[in-house]
Amino acid sequence: MKSNGTTLREVAEAAGVSVSAVSKVLHGRGKNIRVSEATADVIRKAADQLRYHPNALARSLRMSRTQTIGLLWEHMQSIANGPLYYVHLLDGVSSELFRNHYRLTILPELPEGNPVRELNDGRLDGVIWCKMPDSEALRCELEHVPLKVVALNSARPSESVSFPAVTCDNEGGARLVVNHLADLGHRHILFAFDEGWETAPDAHARFAGFRAALEERGLPFDDRSVVTWDIAKPQIKDWLATNPPHTAIFGWHEGIAGEILRGLAEAGVRVPYDISVVGFDSTLFCESTTPRLTAVRQPVREMAALAARLLIDLVEGRPVEQRDVVYPCSLDIRESTTHPAPSGLRDSKKR
Repeated sequence: MKSNGTTLREVAEAAGVSVSAVSKVLHGRGKNIRVSEATADVIRKAADQLRYHPNALARSLRMSRTQTIGLLWEHMQSIANGPLYYVHLLDGVSSELFRNHYRLTILPELPEGNPVRELNDGRLDGVIWCKMPDSEALRCELEHVPLKVVALNSARPSESVSFPAVTCDNEGGARLVVNHLADLGHRHILFAFDEGWETAPDAHARFAGFRAALEERGLPFDDRSVVTWDIAKPQIKDWLATNPPHTAIFGWHEGIAGEILRGLAEAGVRVPYDISVVGFDSTLFCESTTPRLTAVRQPVREMAALAARLLIDLVEGRPVEQRDVVYPCSLDIRESTTHPAPSGLRDSKKR
């Protein structure tokens, strides 16, 4: 193996040992070869003097691996504008990959054409696919390529799917929100999507849990119970102008909930006295809002770290018994929720 003009054989000759001994010390190859610590020190000093460095590309070709993992996240938004979901996810993934000597490539969108075939072009050992579309055709395509995949916060896989999936109990988390608000006395609760994410699998699951919980608690649901707003500027004033009956809003993630808090404040609506607001994710971002945001907590970092560990096991050929991992959610109650005002939002706006 040539590296910076120096070969293993040249290092072996300088150290007065065999090539196999050098390979054992510098590359960890040769399970049956024994090298004393004193001899290993001689080999390392010879390699340093000859400026020998392992050829990473040649090693990858020999192992049929690139040591590179892709993190596929479509429409990834800014990670510096407040909400910390992305930060926790990246921290969980990178901590496991880097500790195991893997590189990380972030893929902000699906490749054009056939996405599975494009991802399977040999540049990646595997992919952590965030919010994988709930598509039978896509899952079937993945079954017929060697690319290793772990789905993160995606739709729950069917029993026939071979790749692992890690998610939180999104429906259960939404039920926690509805039950908390209903116990406070709220009857009309609004569910808020942000544009472009209405069909995301975790958003869809949270909405399903929200609607089911309303039915379980005997609370009303109609066309006005759900909105889709631009997260950059939620249409709060236009919504208020319709005289809505809602006394609480459930933003499907902490980012949209934080913008709703801002929009309500600009409109002169007091949270939580005129209207309560709840989000989902409950990172430290929720401690920074005014008021502090009540939110569902999902263990994002732990979920991401597990997805990375499962993918490394798949890539390295170890058996993976965990195929469908669902983390429970909890509710962090802060200052953005309380009992509805006796006079209601409509009357409070007249004061």
